[in-house]
Order: sequence, then C-alpha cells, then structure tokens
Amino acid sequence: MRYQELLFKWRAGNSTDDTDAQLANLRLASQLGAALFCIALAEPGTEAEVTVGGQNLRHPAGRGEAAGAGNWANATAFALITGVHEDLAPLVLTGRAIAGKDGSAYAAYREALHAYLTGVDPESAAERALREAEKAKEWGFFPAPAVLLSQFVEGDEESFNLALADALEAHRDHYQVADRADDPDATIDLDVLALACHARRRGWDVRVESSYLPQRLLEAAEHVWGLL
Repeated sequence: MRYQELLFKWRAGNSTDDTDAQLANLRLASQLGAALFCIALAEPGTEAEVTVGGQNLRHPAGRGEAAGAGNWANATAFALITGVHEDLAPLVLTGRAIAGKDGSAYAAYREALHAYLTGVDPESAAERALREAEKAKEWGFFPAPAVLLSQFVEGDEESFNLALADALEAHRDHYQVADRADDPDATIDLDVLALACHARRRGWDVRVESSYLPQRLLEAAEHVWGLL
C-alpha cells in the first residue's frame, strides 16, 4: 500500500497529465488497504477472501501490527479518494484500534473520522480532534486537518473551502523547511485530498485550486455517494 502511495505522490509531483496512472495507483492502494482490514476482521483460525488487482486471494485471518492505526488512516484516505464502497466498508467496521490502542498524536483525528463515517456522535469527536490538533506540532509532526474535518461534519461548505485553502497553505509552508521538500509526502496530503474528494462526491463545490490538490482527481470523483 505504501509503495502505491509513493508511486502516486511521485507522479503527482512530476506530471500534471498522468491521471490514469495516478488513479491506478490509488485504486490498487485502496484495494490493498481494504484487504488488510478484511483479514483483520476475519474470525481467528479462518481465511479471508479478498480481491486485489482483479485477483481473488485467500489469506489467514490476523490482526498484526500491519492493521494498526496508521495504516487504517491511510487505507481510509484511499477509499475516500476512490469512492469505492467495498473498500471503505471493512474500515468502517474495524476502526483505527482493531490491532491495539492508538497512542499517536493523530488519535483524536482518526477517532473523529471514524465517528463521522459511522455517524456516532461525530460533532463531539470533531471537537476533541480540534482540541488535540496542537499535540502533533508539540511532538514535531505535521498536524492532521482537524479544522477541515470539523467543517465537513458541520455541513458548512463555505467554511470548508476556507479551511481547505488554509490546510493546503500549511502543507506548503511545512514542506518548504530544510530538506522536507525532498520528502515524497511533500507533494500531496492524503487526508486533505481524501476530504476534498469526499466533499466533491457529496456534491459540494470545491473551489480551491492548488498544485497540492490535483483538479483532475477531483473531477474524477463522482457526485454519487452510497456508502452510509
């Protein structure tokens, strides 16, 4: 999944016209993430049946370190970008902590995202994520887009667009420091792209234009959402 993510980000940083290849990376990453958490959902001692890249595969059930909160967050981002029901479903069912407690600086944001996807008190969870947003900075990490998520939860399209512009500007400023510009993550913030694609698919008008927000990927997001 990380390999497909890196290919996508590399292509996003080196080409504005390679949308088909980028989408192929995103779709495969989304399938891999879904497969990982289908395996985590399966009953111990059984085998999970998954489909990846058009191949039907079987894998022993397991909830190892790979099914941790970080991979859950990335897999969820890929599923929201691609908008594939079958990929998001196991992530909604598992949540971020199926393989153990999430002790990261992003725990509150991931909890809020899961609360939104399940519809279980998303407002309170989004407020907690906002309060915890500074923790990532204190620990030396780039923070998750808690403000952006909170505006989506509130259903405020105008404020969402303002928060989207702020999130992309913060991403740019963060990766302009020292050698961060060489980091593959500098080209795209997956969490921000995921929320933007989801908003577009919900029928919202995403008015922000930025090299960090590939417009052709937004255009590929259909205005139909049947997951929840």
